[in-house]
Amino acid sequence: MKKDDVLKYWERFILINCTLGTVKGMILTMTNILQTTNLTKKFGQFVANDNINISVEKGEIRAIVGENGAGKSTLMNMLYGQLEPTSGEIFIKGKPVKFNSPTDAINMGIGMVHQHFKLVPSFRVYENILLGTEIINNKLSFIVDQLKEKEVCKRLIERYGFQLDVNERVENLSVGQQQKIEILKMLYRDVDILILDEPTSVLTPQEIDELIQQLKDLKAQGKTIIIITHKLKEVLKVSDTVTVIQKGKVTGNVNTKETNESELAQLMVGRNVMLTVKNEYKEVEDSRKLLEVSDLTTNDMNGKKVVDRVSFHINRGEIYGIAGIEGNGQSELVKILTGMMTCTEGTVKLEGEGITNLWSDQLRRKSIGIIPEDRYAEGLCSDMTLSENSIAGKIYDPPFSKFWVLNKQNIHEHCKNLIEQFKIVFAHFEGNVSQLSGGNAQKLIISRELSSNPDFLIASQPTRGVDIGAIESIHRELIEFRNKGKGILLISSELTEIMNLSDRIGVMYKGKIVGEIDPRQASETELGMMMTGTTSKDEVLI
Repeated sequence: MKKDDVLKYWERFILINCTLGTVKGMILTMTNILQTTNLTKKFGQFVANDNINISVEKGEIRAIVGENGAGKSTLMNMLYGQLEPTSGEIFIKGKPVKFNSPTDAINMGIGMVHQHFKLVPSFRVYENILLGTEIINNKLSFIVDQLKEKEVCKRLIERYGFQLDVNERVENLSVGQQQKIEILKMLYRDVDILILDEPTSVLTPQEIDELIQQLKDLKAQGKTIIIITHKLKEVLKVSDTVTVIQKGKVTGNVNTKETNESELAQLMVGRNVMLTVKNEYKEVEDSRKLLEVSDLTTNDMNGKKVVDRVSFHINRGEIYGIAGIEGNGQSELVKILTGMMTCTEGTVKLEGEGITNLWSDQLRRKSIGIIPEDRYAEGLCSDMTLSENSIAGKIYDPPFSKFWVLNKQNIHEHCKNLIEQFKIVFAHFEGNVSQLSGGNAQKLIISRELSSNPDFLIASQPTRGVDIGAIESIHRELIEFRNKGKGILLISSELTEIMNLSDRIGVMYKGKIVGEIDPRQASETELGMMMTGTTSKDEVLI
């Protein structure tokens, strides 16, 4: 082949491929708003995401599901610029992008609403929406133009149909309303892709239905939504497609209309899963009162009464559930009962013995197990190993120590047994507990508390952030524990969990127990209304 012919051949080759590349880019721009190619993230030798390939079309709602530690959060954090990929590429509208921070992601049209809100409670609605992007007065450059800010936020709220008062302080709003502010923050920044991490974990049934409708409305306005959730019923209600991730790899993509809860659960876990573990209400011969709480009252640091003359009792062989929207005194009640906060009035008795205002270590010696609401602040030490955390609260108990000397072999064996029983996923056995995903950290706490075989268990949000397979296992363990004649105080924002596991349910609203219901006779709707302080449209409980 002559030199001129060779040059012409390569010119044609380059021209054809450039044209194909342009066409490919156009196709991606028209159909896929977001795409990843072999996206991989490693932490040392541990592979969190392994060659992830996903394509999300413009204007669709995509659900991402998987077990704890599967790599969902790692993937989202790469898409939002909080983590840098080890290898692979991210494409937005057909163009490769590289994010160094969430600001870069927002500038490219990606916004994220985290499970734990990032709001300033003392600020008003409009101040939180515009935080970091304040509108400056045209004439006085050192003053924020509050009137204009309010007007801009009012138009934004009206555009998306969110019912909020721009002048209201965030601390006075419900959790559902606060979540709307987080979404509006992203919409104000004109994002095309909205990522929501466990968006319904703290909402009432009514708020969940409202959120689902709002997400569908956003889709109708051209927004693309990616939602991470463990709640398969909501996946089926809101999404168009579902991506399943297992051990860092995409193992399935399905159209929502062509699947069901059982199939999704099996794809996530790799086995058949019982979606609802029903309480059989087994009659226990010994039904004596185990715990008695009378007129329990306390104030917060500002002097506000947050637990107001709360009274209830729990029998042996009973699960007593407490339902309520977060922020209505449940957390403070748990803190009093677990020795983290003192009460100003009232008493607590365990089998007739006064245990009011005892410290946590004293309560544990009374055979009380504690699953705290905040796993990291109150349940684990992030800078200690899995083994060390597995014996927290019983470090000087046999067989873990003798004459104040720790038996590391027994401690390691104990931890390995817990890991095997509860299928705790970890990167390094000798590593710190901070390496665990939130769900696996929760499994470690629950396995530790149940393995000590207490007489009474305080379980606050026991399955928060835990995948569906582990939820089934935890529910079975709690029911089995109850059936041994033990007592459980269950506090949960998951109404299905409360309804399925509890023998009786007390509803908290504004620091008070406003009513008790029998879960065999009440509905989730009725319970949800009580949680908002009403039993009907006209009747107010407080």
